[in-house]
Amino acid sequence: MEIWEILADKDASAVLLHAHECAHFCQSMRSPIDLISALPPAGSTTRWSARKKAAVVVAVQSGTLARSQAYDRYMLSAAELSRWEEAFGQDGIAGLQAKRRLSRT
Repeated sequence: MEIWEILADKDASAVLLHAHECAHFCQSMRSPIDLISALPPAGSTTRWSARKKAAVVVAVQSGTLARSQAYDRYMLSAAELSRWEEAFGQDGIAGLQAKRRLSRT
């Protein structure tokens, strides 16, 4: 399964795509991958799904999208993008899923 198919496939929730696998995958490709087409449009994201976050992380880590462009395009802070990269590196797309915060009573 190609990387853009994984990012676009809503039924592929069991597939974990790790950062090191992405880097290896991108380096092993003979033709460049159009990661820009997998990115959400600038300013259109009101809710960040795990797949949208993964698309941004993969684009930044592959050099397709500069960090500064990601900050500006999606109004992200450096800390937020770093958290996404860390979560993606540890658990793939599953690590980017929103988690319900438990309140202590």
